[in-house]
Amino acid sequence: MKNVAMIGFGGIAQSHKNAHLKFESEGRERLVAVCDITPEQFKKRIKINIDTGEETLGGSFHVYYDLEQMLSNEKIDLIDICIPSYLHADTAISMLERGYDVLSEKPMAMNSADCERMMAAARRTGKHLMIGQCLRFYGEYEYLKEIVADGRYGKVTSAEFRRLSGTPMWSWQNWYHDYSKTGGVITDMQIHDLDMARYLFGEPRFVECRANSKKVKFDVSHIVLGYDFPVTSIGDWTMQGIKFTAAYSVGFENATVIMERGKVTVYPADGSEPFTPEYPHRGGIEGEIDYYLDLLESGEENTKNPPESAAATIRLVEAARESAEKDGIRVAFGK
Repeated sequence: MKNVAMIGFGGIAQSHKNAHLKFESEGRERLVAVCDITPEQFKKRIKINIDTGEETLGGSFHVYYDLEQMLSNEKIDLIDICIPSYLHADTAISMLERGYDVLSEKPMAMNSADCERMMAAARRTGKHLMIGQCLRFYGEYEYLKEIVADGRYGKVTSAEFRRLSGTPMWSWQNWYHDYSKTGGVITDMQIHDLDMARYLFGEPRFVECRANSKKVKFDVSHIVLGYDFPVTSIGDWTMQGIKFTAAYSVGFENATVIMERGKVTVYPADGSEPFTPEYPHRGGIEGEIDYYLDLLESGEENTKNPPESAAATIRLVEAARESAEKDGIRVAFGK
């Protein structure tokens, strides 16, 4: 059984905590401690742009406001990092060098150079590092990966991904509004769909990004990825008055597959009735933690979500930001 501690107890950490307590109830881990520098974080439930599920009550973890105190007082095997994006790299490296396995929220880092430093630290210390690219573990996207891979509906002919939200207003010290700390909607939210495109289709040959800055820099982003078929991604932080929504529409030779409001529907090209396929219904954060615990228990190689792949997604994000800075110019990517 692994002893787990969390660093950060903001919005997304609520889902991490719920998953850890679920696996604790199954005897697979023990959430021993949570640290956040802001005591008020432990007194409120923070509403963010996704439904984090029902609040999981209970748990006997210790609460800390000082990281060094937590590390010296607790016996910890795995550190789960849920702090602002610009702090991910240095915190992960520090924890790896202190001898802990590390799960860190996305984005892996703000730039690819920091990703390389993180991976070098993992190699140097022999500790495990995984990045929370949680979309790879949602049932709706696992199903899409499956049908792309096995070709049951023929080849892919087009793909569109959408991720829409109001401007994030819940962040500590309003850090979401500082482009140097978030990289805009491209780095914080659209990264999920860019990572999924790579996961499904491999590396694009190029990226083109047109972005706007309504309230914060690059809070609207439309991206075209260079595959042999059209692939587009829309990320928008300016959709006021709506709930967060994520969707995809993927065309195949023999079907169209659409995911909206968490439901997948297959529309066969032969005109037969649309249907909802069977696939696992679970949250991506629960799925990624489940997978990571399995890896640590079995010692097997991470083939589904290795840090090298997360680093490649950051390189794609960098290419998209470069294109956005230059009014949508095509930026080469891939081999």
